[in-house]
Amino acid sequence: MTLDIERMRAAQKEIAEKVVLRDSFNISEVKAVAGFDVAYGNKKVYCAAAVMDYKSMELIERKVIVRDEDFPYIPTLLMFREGPPVVEAYNALEKKPDVILIDGNGILHPYRAGIATFVGVTLDKPAIGVTKKLLCGFAREGKIYVENEMRGIRMETKIGANPIFISPGHNVAIGTAVHIVAACMRGNHKLPEPLRLAHKFADRAREDAERQPQ
Repeated sequence: MTLDIERMRAAQKEIAEKVVLRDSFNISEVKAVAGFDVAYGNKKVYCAAAVMDYKSMELIERKVIVRDEDFPYIPTLLMFREGPPVVEAYNALEKKPDVILIDGNGILHPYRAGIATFVGVTLDKPAIGVTKKLLCGFAREGKIYVENEMRGIRMETKIGANPIFISPGHNVAIGTAVHIVAACMRGNHKLPEPLRLAHKFADRAREDAERQPQ
């Protein structure tokens, strides 16, 4: 596969220019939130979605789509590798969520174009990125700055565990993104419940596929 990196950077710039960092919704009217995560195995992509009731965190719908792995892992270009499977999984849902949580970055990205930004802009939906590792920037009093711009928040969610990093992808303010992630925490888990379940469903789909006779 021959990749046109320059063209991809141009696409990232175009996506970043479309980002809206204010709420496009009334948080009091949020009914459902969905988490999306991706697993890989045997040159396949397993993208799982977990749609949950925002208040009770009860599972409403789960969906897993499987497709061929058609883009390599390249740091800072994750939107091209995982963005399309997430959009496909979203479109396959019967119950569309009000807000999307994605295992990846939003604007907390060297080009302000993480996977949550790509998905949010592509679907024109409120999208929030949540990661376990800091891709770029530095922390100051819990806030993450990149080039002197505050792009995310460091949140400690589990005693004894490393923090998570939250950033808006599109159609949501940073403060609201943090509020929603905090509201989705359950039990002694590091990740918000929609992402924890999406991760579980993606891994299970991969494991089930690997157990099938070849």
